[in-house]
Formats: sequence, C-alpha cells, structure tokens
Amino acid sequence: MKKYGIWLGIIALCVAGLAALVMLATKTSAPITPVEQPNLPKVTSEDIMLGDPKAKVTIIEYADMQCPACATYNSIIDQVLENNKGKVRLVFRFFPLRNLHQNALISAQAVYSANKQGKFSEMKDILFNKQSAWETEKDPRSIFEGYAATIKGMDIEKFMADMNSDGAKNVVLNGEKEAIGLGLNSTPSFFIGNKYIVPKGYDDFQALIDQELK
Repeated sequence: MKKYGIWLGIIALCVAGLAALVMLATKTSAPITPVEQPNLPKVTSEDIMLGDPKAKVTIIEYADMQCPACATYNSIIDQVLENNKGKVRLVFRFFPLRNLHQNALISAQAVYSANKQGKFSEMKDILFNKQSAWETEKDPRSIFEGYAATIKGMDIEKFMADMNSDGAKNVVLNGEKEAIGLGLNSTPSFFIGNKYIVPKGYDDFQALIDQELK
C-alpha cells in the first residue's frame, strides 16, 4: 500500500505539472487584443512606405535604427510584406531612443536620406543587418557613406548632403516628438490601422492581418 501511495503521489505531481504547462502555454499564446489609439497621426504622402499604397491593411512601425529588437523584427516585417503582397503596406516612422543609443539620430537621418532617392528598403536592411559594425562608432557617417556606395543607383554626394542636413534632422526629431506624444516608450512600437499591437512574431502579425482582412 505504501508503494501504491508513492506511485499515486508521483502520478499526481506529473498530472499537476502537465496541467500547469498547458495553462502557461494557453496564457502565452492568448489572442492579442489591439488597443485603439485615436490620436495616431493619419498616413500621408510624407510618410515612408513599403508595399502597395492601396493595400487594405496598414501596419505602422515606430522604430530606432540602433535598436536590437527593431533589427530582429526587420526580417519578420519583410516576410509579412512578401507573403501579403497587395494586402499589406508598412508605414515606417522614426523614434530614435537618443537617451539609450548614441547613433540613433544620425542612423535615422541616413535612412531618411536614402529614402529621398527611393532606396529606403536597401539602406534600412543594411543598417539593421550591420548594426554591430556601426553602433559604437563615435561618428559612423563615413561607414554609412560606404554602405550607400554599395547600393546601385545611389547618388553618394546627394546622400551625404541630405543625411547631414537640418531637414533630415528635423524630420527624425519630429518623429521622436510624435512618438512620445502618443505615450510610446520603446521600439519597435506597432499599430495596425489605428490600433496598438504587441506581436511576438510572424504568426501574431499574420493573425492580426487576417482579422483585419475579414
């Protein structure tokens, strides 16, 4: 009887442990509930955009080029756009976390400059993929110039002039002000339509997109 009692105790513990795991899995995979943000600025022709401008679903991202999490999400976003062609567009907005990242401002200016020549996607991918090569540099401008030179069709002289301009700096700082005004405090911060979302990966994005399309 004593042996049976021990075995029953072990079985009970296993069942309890399995139940706890199931509950945890259910909790972590619970559906995301988007939160309305009525003050989110509307998309305009001034926004940086990828994907079909007439797409039914709009994802807005506030990002910092030196943010490691933004770099991680970059490939996920690219996959989302690739797998939802014609259905989804990305609106990219700047939110440099200058108190954390010393090159957040100038890297955003580099991306803004590239966008003026229709090369936003190329420069964005390079800066995110090579983040570790420039993030600790005191002045990474020459590094960014080298990156720009690898992009086909880029006018390097114009790129450098635009990157160093007050206009580029003001655009990025206005993005920062806008993000703070929305109460954002981290990057990347995502919205789908005008709803704040916290997707943990590709599957979460796709579920939210499918929901919007319905």
